Amino acid sequence: MIDTMNEMSLELLEELYDLTEEKGTDEPELNDDLTEAEIKEAAFFSQFRCGIMIITGDPGAGKDTFMHYILWKLKLLFKDYRILLDRKPRPLFGRYTPFDESVLLNEWKSLSDKYKSGKSDIKHDFAKFSDHKEELNDIVNSWNAGHEGLFTNAGLGLTEFWRYFNNREPHNPINKACQPLMKRYRHLGLLLIGTTPYLEELDEKRCLKYLTHELRCMQTTKKGTHVGVLLRRRFFNGTSVVVTTDDNPPALVLDAAAPRERLGGKCYYDLFNSYEKGEKAVNVRFKE
Repeated sequence: MIDTMNEMSLELLEELYDLTEEKGTDEPELNDDLTEAEIKEAAFFSQFRCGIMIITGDPGAGKDTFMHYILWKLKLLFKDYRILLDRKPRPLFGRYTPFDESVLLNEWKSLSDKYKSGKSDIKHDFAKFSDHKEELNDIVNSWNAGHEGLFTNAGLGLTEFWRYFNNREPHNPINKACQPLMKRYRHLGLLLIGTTPYLEELDEKRCLKYLTHELRCMQTTKKGTHVGVLLRRRFFNGTSVVVTTDDNPPALVLDAAAPRERLGGKCYYDLFNSYEKGEKAVNVRFKE
């Protein structure tokens, strides 16, 4: 089933979609050392190179497994595809850029003499955002304007998406940093992907209206095997917004415990730490 909204105001279209030239629709350049099977896989994974994807499911359903698997595949298949993560993965995952609240606050402090000197605590001011709204917005906007390249041809994985975009906490630092990205993901060629048990936890105004993919995952009776059902896809086809909700949605079956040649005999579970054992990203400055 395909739902279309053909009569939309330009103002609404510009709110939901950046209508300038977009990198997300460019023909992707593949890495040089791919096998024939991986080249075929690239045709499928190309649809995930940019968008706003939410992975939902009960505890243990495989949300983090699917997120790290998709991001690792994109990095493997597509040339110069950058990965940013809010939680440190295992070394097997490979190169990534830290993107968590402490990193962002340290970055933003450097843009303000008041916070840099220690006269005020930026984390405290974010907790009372309405009292410092104008100043904090200026800092965030200035930082975003200078770091657009960081999110170009990139995947941003947020394991605590449900907390950053909770409908009861709209001024979380990660939320504020990601707001411009949600509007410009097509222009940047950015995939913003995160996990949450249920969509109802997320902010409708600042998050759900930008959603392009929902992947609902579940554990199977076979240990290590997870199924992800692509429930919804939304895109702008040049004249209208199209939302696809298939009667028989595509399903991804992932055996996360099977050894993989590309991983030296390790499995997809070895790409990341569980929530309980995960380490926070180290405090380093972003590098383009």
